[in-house]
Amino acid sequence: MLSPLVLLLALPAAFGRDDCRACEDTGLVACKPCARLACLPEGGNEQLLFCAETIACEDCVGLRVVPCSKCDAFDQAAAASRAASQAENRAWLEKMRAVDAFMEKELQHVETKHFVLTFGIRRIDVKGGSTAHGAMHVYERRLEELFAFFVRDLPADAEQDFFGKTHVFLWDNAADQERASLKYTLQPSKTQSKLMGANPVVSIHYDKSHLHEEFELHQAVVHQVTHCLLSNVFDGIWPGNVRGGWIDAGLAHWYEVALFGGVRHYCYVEGDTMRTFQFGRWEPEVRKAVDADETPGFLGLASKHTTELTPEEHMFAWSFVDFVLRARPGTFGALARAIKAKRPVKEALSSALGLSPFEFEAAWREFVRTNYSLKKRR
Repeated sequence: MLSPLVLLLALPAAFGRDDCRACEDTGLVACKPCARLACLPEGGNEQLLFCAETIACEDCVGLRVVPCSKCDAFDQAAAASRAASQAENRAWLEKMRAVDAFMEKELQHVETKHFVLTFGIRRIDVKGGSTAHGAMHVYERRLEELFAFFVRDLPADAEQDFFGKTHVFLWDNAADQERASLKYTLQPSKTQSKLMGANPVVSIHYDKSHLHEEFELHQAVVHQVTHCLLSNVFDGIWPGNVRGGWIDAGLAHWYEVALFGGVRHYCYVEGDTMRTFQFGRWEPEVRKAVDADETPGFLGLASKHTTELTPEEHMFAWSFVDFVLRARPGTFGALARAIKAKRPVKEALSSALGLSPFEFEAAWREFVRTNYSLKKRR
């Protein structure tokens, strides 16, 4: 089904008309109030479904187009389709206004094909982010970009393998974060919290005392949403609670490294000792440990929940995941399925990778020696 935002743009021109320059005989022209809103970048946005700001427009109710006043090409069939789309938009907005009522303020909301985003940040220091509305659309596009990477790398079917959409809440007010986290993630937090599984939710406070620059907020979103996506895909089961902590933590760190060049964040369920651990680039440290034969045993690490992993084990979990994704591309999804199904590590490795734990660890060590430098990259 086409997005309500673009549905009417696909209607064919009226038969035999070629004389209206205002609408080019489609019967529709751009809604002027909404034309100033930066919902759609150049080239459009096929992932975007609903935006509260445009749906609140009395002229178009989120469709971004209105009937042409210069001709009569807009017929009754088109009017019926338009009314149905507007009714769908109003129903969605009413659902989002329930969040506003609970938070006691009107917020920015948007829904895409794979996410719902509630945005309580006034502005961000990136292009297009000078207003709350514009900043929200920067982040909904970033979320869909991460989703595209995620389904490519596992791989997974974007439409068939997910139980539901992840709802992301972003705040620049500590009181909002605490209020929303208790309600929507079921646990209070002043910084970051999430609810994982079939209906994942993540709430993050853009507190510049620990997220100093905007890209650090982006990186925190990538880290936490990766946890949510992995918990949701295939079965709605969080692997971090079924002795799959190494893939849960490892994958979240992996996207940090892949997209930002290093690790800065950790999951809210991890111990506070992580705050004292050396983040950044982990390749040299892992390489040194492999060369010195001072690595933790894979089987021991791979039998832990996320909450049981030590700071150093997070680093090796990232490297094990790095090995699977780069040396055995296309197998991580099958491995995740097996682990989330609570199959023993030996069976999971054998079915997904065709390796025993001993063979896995030996191949990983060789991968590290071949691909990781002892020198820290600048």
